[in-house]
Amino acid sequence: MDARPGEEPPFLANTRAPRAGLGKRMRRLTRLVVMIVLPLLLLAGAFAGFAYMQATRPTVPVERQPEQPRFVDAVTVARADLRPTLTLYGEIVAGRSVDLRALVAGQVVSVSDQLVEGGRIAQGEELLRIDPFAFEGALVRANADLAETRARIAELDARVLQEEAAMSRAREQLTITEREIDRLRTLTERGAAPERQLDDALLRLSQAESALEARESQLAVFEAQRDQLDAAIARLEFGVAQAQRNLDDTVLRAPFDALISAPQAEEGKIIGSNERIATLVATERLEARFSLSDSQYARLAADDEITGSDVMVIWRAGDSMLTREATVTRVAPQVADASFAAFAKIDIEDTALDDPALDVLRPGTFIEVEMPDLLREDAILLPPDALYEDSVFLIVDDRLERMPVTVLSFAAEGVIVAGDIPDGASVLVSRLGAAASGQLVEVRE
Repeated sequence: MDARPGEEPPFLANTRAPRAGLGKRMRRLTRLVVMIVLPLLLLAGAFAGFAYMQATRPTVPVERQPEQPRFVDAVTVARADLRPTLTLYGEIVAGRSVDLRALVAGQVVSVSDQLVEGGRIAQGEELLRIDPFAFEGALVRANADLAETRARIAELDARVLQEEAAMSRAREQLTITEREIDRLRTLTERGAAPERQLDDALLRLSQAESALEARESQLAVFEAQRDQLDAAIARLEFGVAQAQRNLDDTVLRAPFDALISAPQAEEGKIIGSNERIATLVATERLEARFSLSDSQYARLAADDEITGSDVMVIWRAGDSMLTREATVTRVAPQVADASFAAFAKIDIEDTALDDPALDVLRPGTFIEVEMPDLLREDAILLPPDALYEDSVFLIVDDRLERMPVTVLSFAAEGVIVAGDIPDGASVLVSRLGAAASGQLVEVRE
C-alpha cells in the first residue's frame, strides 16, 4: 500500500510500538532496583561507620575495687542440755458445772442477792427459800400419825403383858387340876372317894386346858398385831423423814463455791419441782483447755510427758497479765482439726471467792499456756533468724561457711538445733538476701 504524502509508512509504525513498551518496563525496573538497593547501601554504611568508631574509640583502664565486707550480727554457740517452753493457746472451761434445780414446788419467798448473772456464792450459802407452810403442815401430820401408832403399840404391849400374866395363872390352874386328878384317881381306886369327884376334876382339867389354849391364841394375835404396827412405824418414820427433808429442801443452798450463770428465780415466782434455778460453775475446778499439734503430741506422748505436767496459764489484756499454775490432768479422747485437746486444772487460792483470777478466768476466756517440751541433750539454742532452711552460716576468718543442722524444735526462746557446730563458734544471725559460703562479713561490735 502506498503512503500518502506527509504520512509515515505503515511498516515503520509497526516497529516503533514494541520499542515504546520495552522502554517503560526498563524504567519501572530501574526505579525498583533503586528503592531496594539504596536502603541496603545506607544500612551497610551505617554498620561500617559504627564498627569503625568502635574500633577507633579510646580505651579507659578499669581499676579493680577491693572486696567490701557486709556488716552482720552473730552469736556465740554454747552447747547445753535444753528444755524449751512450748507456747500454746486455748480457753478456760468449767471443770464442773451443774444445773441447780428446785427440789420442791412452791412460791419463792426470798432470793439471795448473789443469785444474779456472774454472782459468787460460797458453799452452803442460801440461794433462795420457798414458802414452807405446806411442808411444815405435812411434817406435823407425819409426826402425829407416828405418835398415834406408837401409842397403839404401847397399848398392845400392855395387853400382851396382861395376857401373858393370865396365861401364867392358867398354867398354874392346869397344874393344880392335874395333881388333884392324880390324887382322886388314887382315892377312887381305894374306894375312899366317889367317882363323881374324879369326873368333876376331869371337867375342870378340860376347862383349864381350853382356857390356856385361848390365852395362847390371843397372845399370838397380839404378836401379829405388833408386827403390823412395827411395819407401820417404819413406814411412818420414813414419812416423817420425807416430810422433814421436803421442809429442809424449801431452802436451796449452794453445794460448792461457784459462779452463778443464767439465773431464773425471782421472789414471788411459783416454781415447780425440778425446775432449773441457775447454773453453777465450780470455782475450784476451773480448767484450761489448750491444743497440741500432731507433732507436739507425738513427741510428748512418746515419753509420757503430758499427763501430770506442770504448766503456766497466762491471761493478757494490753499491759495487764495474770498467771496461774496448773497441772495437766487428761487429754480429750477425740481429735479435732488435726490437734489434740489437753485439760489442765488451774490452782485456785484457798479463799477461792477472793482470788482475783476469778475476775478474768471465766469460762470462754482466751489464754496462753506455757508447757515444758522434751529435754534436748547437747543441743544449741539459736535465734530464728540464724536458720537458713536446713542450714546455718558459721563465721570463720571473717567469711561465711554453710553448716547443715537438724531442727529439733521451735520454742518461745528460739529454735533448737543439732549439728556438727563446735562449742564457741560464731553463727550468723542477720538475714542476708544472698548469703553464700565464702562471702566476706564483719561482725558488728
